Amino acid sequence: MKKVILTGLTAVALSANAMASNVEEGEVTQFNPNTQAVASEVNNNFAALIAAINDNNDRISALEEAAGEVAELADIVSGSTYKLYFSGGIIELDEGGGANLERNGGIITMTFNSNETLNDTRIEHGRFISLDEICDPDGSNCSHYVDTWSDDETGDGSWSISGQTLTVTFGDGESESFTVSLDGNVIASGGGSLDVGGGTNGVDSFVAVGIRLAD
Repeated sequence: MKKVILTGLTAVALSANAMASNVEEGEVTQFNPNTQAVASEVNNNFAALIAAINDNNDRISALEEAAGEVAELADIVSGSTYKLYFSGGIIELDEGGGANLERNGGIITMTFNSNETLNDTRIEHGRFISLDEICDPDGSNCSHYVDTWSDDETGDGSWSISGQTLTVTFGDGESESFTVSLDGNVIASGGGSLDVGGGTNGVDSFVAVGIRLAD
């Protein structure tokens, strides 16, 4: 019977060392060969191992509970303000051999209200350049048409989210879809297109990245 008890104790000790927090050597009774085991000492060893296993179980349960408390992205976005940095450009060629270039960029501060409405403040700068030369009748004093603009305006709109896709509809009716990072701290969008027809061929592209501001 003594051999069975000691064998069982060894098995428990091995599994406990693999799963539980540390059990110091001084916390358990050491048994010597040819020495009778005392029930109270064996029980004390089991008690030390049980305490360590229970402690380990509490830690694992706390970690599992914390891991399960993942907020929905809609809850993170709702009430948050993001600062969005964007840049875009267009290259356009017409059938007459002319060409136009346009670049724009800026910052949009967007607040996503809990009722799925949106408030935004936009600062945008851009420049349009026609590569067609405009010259005097004698061919001198040639120049290119250039238009530079700077806008600073506020607006509103609405928003909705499905999975990691955030759809924003601005006050002018234009919509844009953003991908939201899993922690809700970053939104991003971008793309490009080729426009052919109507006497012109054009390529446009843009990229936008937003960072969630601290509450």
